[in-house]
Amino acid sequence: MNKMLLALFVTGSILSTASAWAGKSDQVIMTEAAQKMVTVAEAKKLPDETAVTLSGVIVRKTQKDHFELKDSSGKIGMEVDSDLWRPMGLKAGDKVKVIGEVDTNTGQATDIDVVQIGKMENQSDKWTWYNQH
Repeated sequence: MNKMLLALFVTGSILSTASAWAGKSDQVIMTEAAQKMVTVAEAKKLPDETAVTLSGVIVRKTQKDHFELKDSSGKIGMEVDSDLWRPMGLKAGDKVKVIGEVDTNTGQATDIDVVQIGKMENQSDKWTWYNQH
């Protein structure tokens, strides 16, 4: 009986630790971000893993899956997985709305890890959304 309890305790500890490493699910991030529309300047001051929504214009692609977003308060880097940006043909000049997490990297600039992105289509005020799978 004691061995069974010990096994259950160890298994539970491992599973709870693994879920802590995994971070928030995309659904949780989207739910939290819906309540936190911020500017670029505000996002740069927020703690790591804060869910946010931002909007602005793509300035440029900086690396393979990295872009720079600009709004009236400044610029910030974004990591956008290729399964999001490629189907939408994301490029400089596109007006976008971004949902993601603040990512504070030691020794590097704060950026946004994107889980959902919407692109304004033809100035029609219609957004086309792209989600991570």
